[in-house]
Amino acid sequence: MFQDWISKFFCFAVCLVLLGPGCDTIEAQTVTGEPGGADATLASVRSGGGNPNKTVLKALAVPEGICLVFDNIPQDTTWIVVHFSDVIDKGSGAARHGIIGTYTDIRGNSLEHLKQTGRVICPFVQTGYTYNIGVYFQKGDRHEGSEWLYTVCVAGRGIGLNNDINLSLNATQTGVTLSSEPEFSAEVQYAPHKFSYSATIKKAEDWSVGIGDNKSAKGLTWDFEPELSNEFREEYLESGSYPAYVTAFCNLIYGDLLWSVEIAKSREFILSLQ
Repeated sequence: MFQDWISKFFCFAVCLVLLGPGCDTIEAQTVTGEPGGADATLASVRSGGGNPNKTVLKALAVPEGICLVFDNIPQDTTWIVVHFSDVIDKGSGAARHGIIGTYTDIRGNSLEHLKQTGRVICPFVQTGYTYNIGVYFQKGDRHEGSEWLYTVCVAGRGIGLNNDINLSLNATQTGVTLSSEPEFSAEVQYAPHKFSYSATIKKAEDWSVGIGDNKSAKGLTWDFEPELSNEFREEYLESGSYPAYVTAFCNLIYGDLLWSVEIAKSREFILSLQ
């Protein structure tokens, strides 16, 4: 019923903020946009040369949103995750927990297409916001030998969320409900499964564990117990009480990729595992 959402993926969001040891930050290049759009900016970046054997990630502001340009994706790469996050300060009482995230999971035919084009465009960014961007590369079916690349870019244009949405816990803290449907600043294409949710437990100040559900959620509502506690207990955590929160995503399609765009977070609550 529940799907492990790349547990390190949530820890990765913290790494994006801190850019601590081990985060191989790649120099960002921010461009307001070539006259020919993303195709022209892609050509302008690739003309820069460099080490032909090194994978290079650059981010560019283009009319469509933010364009990521890759040079030399290893041919044995089997999985890429692209994550955008903007760090916010809403005050000590905020329920957003500091990071708003958007991500896409690239495999199969979409990955082969990316290896050929070297380009991914994310249009789901807010104009003028600074985004920390991380890309996870995996070879084969194991995490050993995987690599993270990081960069930063300011969005010149993009498709943003126009309305404020709340994600409320029910009285028993066993489910959440969104206050309304999202309203975007431009027309978007929704995925067949429009909403997905994740729950994150904070084990330490800089380390979290997350589990997501892409299938069982019923529209604006996600009833996550008792399955969520069972999953955390069986896969990750010993008995105890942990700070937790839930994140809601709207799933949107752009090109051949599905993007999960964060639209709300719940307040923090205590999840008890017996």
